[in-house]
Amino acid sequence: HGGYNQHSSVQAAGALPALDLLVEAASQAELPADDAPIIIADYGSSGGRNSSAPMATAIKILRNRKGPSHAISVVHTDLPGNDFTGLFKFLESDPASYLIGDQNVFASAVGRSFYEQLLPSASVTLGWSSWAVQWLSRTPAIIPDHVQIAFSHDPAACAAFARQAAQDWETFLIQRARE
Repeated sequence: HGGYNQHSSVQAAGALPALDLLVEAASQAELPADDAPIIIADYGSSGGRNSSAPMATAIKILRNRKGPSHAISVVHTDLPGNDFTGLFKFLESDPASYLIGDQNVFASAVGRSFYEQLLPSASVTLGWSSWAVQWLSRTPAIIPDHVQIAFSHDPAACAAFARQAAQDWETFLIQRARE
């Protein structure tokens, strides 16, 4: 019910340094040669507030490259339990929404784990994920001596989490390469 949007200013600030990389990627991304829409995937959107500035940044660059009338589709992805209603309410009414003032940008959502393929092969022009990739696909072990693996002194638990993180990162990259 908007809780993440209200309490995620630290995450928003932490993602700001990555905007330069998004600018570079949007400037170099291969664009559709015809009238096919440009697809931007937002992997791990939550309530949308922290996605809006990166999406607006990417849209501005892509608009400069392809023109104001070209269709741009922003596909927000998150787990099925995400508050997608809150996401769309934010996009519709918040002054920070990237949708404001651009009739050729279309928002949609996919409610599945990004450890799966979420969009058709070879369809995504540009992808963005700021914090969500820190979450593992599953908890690989019980942490016997702490609530956070980063502070655990248990070698077996640390090794299990490191293996899972490496496997999930590889899976994430394979799925994005397909898209």
